[in-house]
Amino acid sequence: MGIFQRYIKKDIRGNPIIGKNGKPKREGPWFVQYPHARDPETGKNKYRTEKASFSKKKAEKIFRAKVDAFQEMEQLGVQVNPELTFSKLMDWGLSQDVMKAKASASDDFARAVHLKREFGNRKAAQITPLTVDNFRIKMKKTNSERTDKPFSGTTINKMVSLARRVYYLGMDAGMVKSNPFARRGTFKEEPKGHYIPDQEFWNIYKHLPDYLKPVILVAYLTGMRRGEILELEWDRVNLFKGYVDLTPDDTKTEEPRRIYFNSISELKDAFVQAHQKKKAGQKLVFTKPDGSPVPRWYIQRLFKKACLEANVFPYRLHDLRHTFNTNMTKAGVDQVVIMKLTGHKTYEMFSRYSHLDQEQGESAMEKLNGLLSQKNGDAQQVGSK
Repeated sequence: MGIFQRYIKKDIRGNPIIGKNGKPKREGPWFVQYPHARDPETGKNKYRTEKASFSKKKAEKIFRAKVDAFQEMEQLGVQVNPELTFSKLMDWGLSQDVMKAKASASDDFARAVHLKREFGNRKAAQITPLTVDNFRIKMKKTNSERTDKPFSGTTINKMVSLARRVYYLGMDAGMVKSNPFARRGTFKEEPKGHYIPDQEFWNIYKHLPDYLKPVILVAYLTGMRRGEILELEWDRVNLFKGYVDLTPDDTKTEEPRRIYFNSISELKDAFVQAHQKKKAGQKLVFTKPDGSPVPRWYIQRLFKKACLEANVFPYRLHDLRHTFNTNMTKAGVDQVVIMKLTGHKTYEMFSRYSHLDQEQGESAMEKLNGLLSQKNGDAQQVGSK
């Protein structure tokens, strides 16, 4: 019982990094393990483990709150409601502050539609792990209304993850006793990200609306996330020294980050010109021409439209982050420095954002050919003696 980090820290070759105590160092989010129920037969506490936060202090706070909630539930003798439907439980869960504060809150509402369509008015307590597994298989064969293609394993995993989270919240509140979505299998997720070649990027860039060009340029040259750019305020930007300071409240991983922009003229100009266009009382760095915020969904749609007009692959906006990561690697920047700039916490996540393009692949094969040629030459010399 307590808080801990689950993932082993690895070096650039994927080998565990050993600390002074002789044990592998840990990294990534903090997990909490806490009591959530009492076994009616043995009287012993049942424990649950779940991801809490990238901040150790927040994880400790969440852990204390979970323990306090369990103790309060025991004192009050809370009884579950056997008539509670899945839809009612899901609506209750999505209304909780802890769920509304998630960066994916709007996506969660969309995922909940499919879950409620399947489980709807069934009693929350009567849904079984088998029901969940059948749902996963069924969704693999069901076409998405948005893409008209079967749901991907990644999307289905996120649906199950959402339901699992809501059930855990319901258990903490004494509304349900068990979680049928816990420890269910997951589909293998294929990496979604793509690397955008330089020439294709600039072709896309030409077809963007003028006010959107600096936003896309910043994403391409800094690897910042969409929300980090669209919600960036002037008090985070130091034009004189040339950097952006992101606080824990600004980042997905709840870790501060500093991004420098003076070394790249196009990047510096993007911030200088944005400052010149700044309206009185404007807090956001990048806005629409009338000074209003750029909607998150709006920028994605316009980026896809620019890809279509540039006659290139329909890249996602998030592919700019993958591209930054790959370009940094190709430039020979140390992995630790790249992770500091992008905010990636684990080697596994860093690897997902680094792509092998044709240039890197051919370069690697040329080096192999050089090595083999040298070995063959040495062998021939030995054989001729």
